[in-house]
Amino acid sequence: MSVLRPDRTLMYLRKSPLILTAILAGVSQERAQQATDGPDGWSVVEVICHLRDYEEIFTGRARLMLDQDNPTLPGYDQEHLARERNYKNQSLHEAFDAYVQNRQRFINLLSGLSDAQWHRPGIHPQWGDINLLELGTNAALHDLIPIEQLASTLGMAATA
Repeated sequence: MSVLRPDRTLMYLRKSPLILTAILAGVSQERAQQATDGPDGWSVVEVICHLRDYEEIFTGRARLMLDQDNPTLPGYDQEHLARERNYKNQSLHEAFDAYVQNRQRFINLLSGLSDAQWHRPGIHPQWGDINLLELGTNAALHDLIPIEQLASTLGMAATA
């Protein structure tokens, strides 16, 4: 049996919003804008905006893979997106609520897939050939770095 399975991927995708809710409990807008992971690092609110927007990206890529045969998936420049969408000045709670909604849409999209659909291919701009199961698993794994970053920034964990 493979380690990569749809049920495990969906379980992992459901966990991040719960973990982030605990990490962000009691964090004010002011602290979310001021606390960074270093002099050139992102603030808490910028990290949440990044997660919110990447949920849209993962969902868009998944839809392409479901609607087209072996599509080339679009690439994104996260620094450009952060400037373009003015992450620094966004509301922490609005961005987090949107992240949770975007994650739920992604989970809903993936939840009803057949085994054949989970294995539909696409071409990732950095990794090359990828299937929908790998994309979904990558979305769950993508959360780990920002989660650790937030925990460290807010003084809840030592930096790795």
